[in-house]
Amino acid sequence: MLKILFWDIDGTLIRTAKAGLYAFAQATTEFWGEAVDFDTIATAGMTDNYIARQIIKVSSGREATQTEIDSLCRRYEELLPRELAARKGLVLPEVANILARLHEREDYKLLLLTGNSKMGAQIKLKYFALDRYFDFDSSAFAEQFEQRDDIAKSALATVHSNWGDPGQHKIYVIGDTPHDITCGKGIGAYTIGVATGRYSIEELQSLSPWWGVQSLPEPDVFEAKIAAERV
Repeated sequence: MLKILFWDIDGTLIRTAKAGLYAFAQATTEFWGEAVDFDTIATAGMTDNYIARQIIKVSSGREATQTEIDSLCRRYEELLPRELAARKGLVLPEVANILARLHEREDYKLLLLTGNSKMGAQIKLKYFALDRYFDFDSSAFAEQFEQRDDIAKSALATVHSNWGDPGQHKIYVIGDTPHDITCGKGIGAYTIGVATGRYSIEELQSLSPWWGVQSLPEPDVFEAKIAAERV
């Protein structure tokens, strides 16, 4: 039996000081002539594709084409390294310690379930020196999806193709937004809500995650909780 941990990125593993939004803003200015007011767009827990669609809709006054969404996302990825370097992001408390501990364990799989594209995820995690802990080929990214529930379904399908019946393993989804909790529940995973993003612990607890924490604990506590495998 494997313990398969699907991690969200922004607000769960790292904070980028809004580098992603600045990259999107610059790309939008290049493509549409002016930056968008991000106060008019929901971004927390949303996929890159969804954010791009909303940006184009606000900027153009019409629905975006898939080609436009793809173009905006690819330009965002090109601009992202510069914006990360220009800001003071950080790795959230205990993240590196937990990942380093579990990465050595053969009975754990450390994967991503994120609204980022694969390229965007690689850029961010490489910048913060966390990329070495994750199996990117078996992780779940936005790519063609706009809704996190669809990304979660693709994650479950990958588990099945790589390691057999998901019911034989323990699957966890770890994130900082209600979307992480609901998509995790949708695939029958143990959900861990971490209040290190924009949502409070009370807001996350209202969705009844398997485990809710203000921030990730030290590795011994985290591993003991996962090993218990019970509510």
